[in-house]
Amino acid sequence: MAYLLVSKVSAYRDDEVRSAVARALDESGLHWEGKSVLVKPNLLGPFPPQSGVVTHPSLIRALREELLRRGCRVMIGDNPGVRGYGMTARMAQVSGAGEAAGEDFVNLGLRPRQVRMASRHVDLVSVCSEVFEVDIWISVPKFKTHMSAVITGAVKNSYGLLVGGEKARLHAVAPRPQDFGELLVDVYALRPPDLVIMDAVVGMEGNGPSGGKLREIGVLLSSRSGGVIDLAMCAMAGIDPARVPTQVWAARCGLAPQDLGAVEVEGEIPVLHGFRKPSTMARLDPGGTVQRLIFRRLSRPHLGVDRERCTACGSCLRGCPVQAISLRDYPRFDTKKCIACYCCYELCPEGAVKVGRLVAFLRG
Repeated sequence: MAYLLVSKVSAYRDDEVRSAVARALDESGLHWEGKSVLVKPNLLGPFPPQSGVVTHPSLIRALREELLRRGCRVMIGDNPGVRGYGMTARMAQVSGAGEAAGEDFVNLGLRPRQVRMASRHVDLVSVCSEVFEVDIWISVPKFKTHMSAVITGAVKNSYGLLVGGEKARLHAVAPRPQDFGELLVDVYALRPPDLVIMDAVVGMEGNGPSGGKLREIGVLLSSRSGGVIDLAMCAMAGIDPARVPTQVWAARCGLAPQDLGAVEVEGEIPVLHGFRKPSTMARLDPGGTVQRLIFRRLSRPHLGVDRERCTACGSCLRGCPVQAISLRDYPRFDTKKCIACYCCYELCPEGAVKVGRLVAFLRG
């Protein structure tokens, strides 16, 4: 029977975090001595710890120390959604992950391996070699909403294993939210994590994963199943799993239970009253056909830029999977090319990409 461990952590204090991490490792049932372990946090880009966008460095540090204490050989790394020279090093520095991981930090984008994938969308993908070389890999996602995928939890965190331009390519291959959710599960299934520990001490609600509102939650979630973690996240946020494409497909593939009744829960799952969902959920409403049609027709032209915040860094341009953005003093959006994936919104380090008020209106 699948299990879920909910550990209370009131703040990112080293003693609290380390105690919860030690408990998660001890209760996982995994054998650690002499094992090689890959730890992959959610490091979306060069966002500081207090932004709530990245896995907090206190959790990364605690994991490293506890794994080393158990006699493991440790690698900790990610490769960011924004491509460019030196971006991984900058991300590691700004997020605090580099300091927390010390000499064990690795750039997961340097040794790609092409592998076959059981998917109706693509046959081959380039993935970091490290995930296939270690004995154990631990996924450490952040509790956040997502404008395109609804949530960015355990399943979505595996998308960071893709190397180079693969993230953009797969976005372009499957632009519809339902298809992209299926593709995310296909990537996750290449090698599901052996353990998932979700940072839900402080999460994000609203229009995440980088521009939403911070929400104090006060727990770490851990399980051997990423599908269980994401199902618990839905329950906490009051989100119907049937409206989360990754959760629907994971359940069909046997990678997630249908409900928490099939899960052995240790601890109390908090209910986040008044939790703000992504405004883009209107297009995923199974009963709102007219609303979805209006959303699809009118939402794309309403991407804009806050010129006071924009630094013309080009992160949105480099991250766009369909080259729908040009940079002339500030970003310009080609609405005919746009697939409404919101990568530009997600990757902007200044929070300068804006979604029009119409999207929020259609939510209601």
